[in-house]
Amino acid sequence: MGTLKLAEAIVNGLQDALSHAYLPAIRSVYLSGSYCRGDWLDCSSDLDVGVIIRGADNSLIERDIQWLQNTLEELKGTRAFPSHCPGGIDFSTSPESALPKTQEEATVPAPYSLFSTTMFDLYAHHILLYGDELNRVLPPCPNPAKAAAPWLAMLDKRVETMGPTHPKAMFLAYKAATAAQLHFGEMTLNKYRILELYQEHVPDFEGKEFGERVIRNYLGSFYPERPPMGFSGAECAEFVRKLWKLVRS
Repeated sequence: MGTLKLAEAIVNGLQDALSHAYLPAIRSVYLSGSYCRGDWLDCSSDLDVGVIIRGADNSLIERDIQWLQNTLEELKGTRAFPSHCPGGIDFSTSPESALPKTQEEATVPAPYSLFSTTMFDLYAHHILLYGDELNRVLPPCPNPAKAAAPWLAMLDKRVETMGPTHPKAMFLAYKAATAAQLHFGEMTLNKYRILELYQEHVPDFEGKEFGERVIRNYLGSFYPERPPMGFSGAECAEFVRKLWKLVRS
């Protein structure tokens, strides 16, 4: 079974389970990312399951989150789900109190860009599984071309703090290339097109070829046999610094 077929089986099972569930601590359960966007990579994509938590009693929150996690584990079972995310399911929770309330707040980059720079993609490509639609929970999305610059500045600060062998440096470099494409190019996160768009829209600069290598490395990985090469943290930090300089010039 390909991983997309496995993801579909998990989603169908989760939809059925949630249709009979009562989760008072949960405001919304939704899917996002490649499964919804249509750029799934059988060799590396994960299933992004997002949860927005109400300001409820902690014991209720723990109970409802545990029910969701147990349900996902039961649906996945022992089947292989190779992905850069351990287990193949990226399960994230966000308290509604921490979400942006206005478009201006959403422009400020968040570590989880789903609620800031890339919120446009969340609105366009998500599947609600339980609770309130996201347009009742989140403000209008900011302009990604404008929000990409502060996101890139934040990535620049983060990658500078990483050591020379930090495993996440390359992933931040990929995000930086994506931010630059959003700033100069088109409003899309489609992984099938990111290399083409980066090449076409990001102006030439010292380091552009390294960005192409980062994109090919990230999207050409095959889990678990061939994960991405670990580019050095110093190389990635220098690339992000040059991109940030390009965007603000």
